[in-house]
Amino acid sequence: MPTHASLTGCLLFNLGTPASPETRDVRAYLREFLSDPRVLDMPAVGRWLLLNLIILPFRPAKSAHAYRSIWTDEGSPLMTHCRNLHAAVQERLGPEVPVELGMRYGEPSIKSALARLREKGVTRIVVLPLYPQSTSSTVGTGLEAIYDELGAWWDVPTVSVVEPFYTHPRYLDAQEALATPELEAFQPDHV
Repeated sequence: MPTHASLTGCLLFNLGTPASPETRDVRAYLREFLSDPRVLDMPAVGRWLLLNLIILPFRPAKSAHAYRSIWTDEGSPLMTHCRNLHAAVQERLGPEVPVELGMRYGEPSIKSALARLREKGVTRIVVLPLYPQSTSSTVGTGLEAIYDELGAWWDVPTVSVVEPFYTHPRYLDAQEALATPELEAFQPDHV
């Protein structure tokens, strides 16, 4: 019986971001994001009416204005941080472990990230949701997209998902380190 080499890859995924802070791109992003029943948990007809009659005619311009206020030369802050994290994880794991970044909505998509892992011959994928918590509207929708895509493959790789880490001591220490200078400057009465 032939033995096949096993190659583990890593998929980092996050929610996503518009392609640009322009109203048309924000509208496309909002349409994709808010069409997801895990995000707007309501009957399909109600979701369609809310999205197409109330949200999409008005919200994209307001959201585009907000995105423009935080957009940088490198793009959206979320995408910049995700790319930096992707590079750091790839460096940490080394060249023998392919690491890809996929977004649930927008680009690079989960589908394209999985395709790149497939091209590299992975037989096992470690999925790392870039959220500390696990909810249906974040991790749930991303995992659904991953499993839907992998289900169409002839040779389905083994998949492991990193558990939520919102109570992990290192995560809490990192949050404290980020918050402490801000809290010391702001000096709130209660935290």
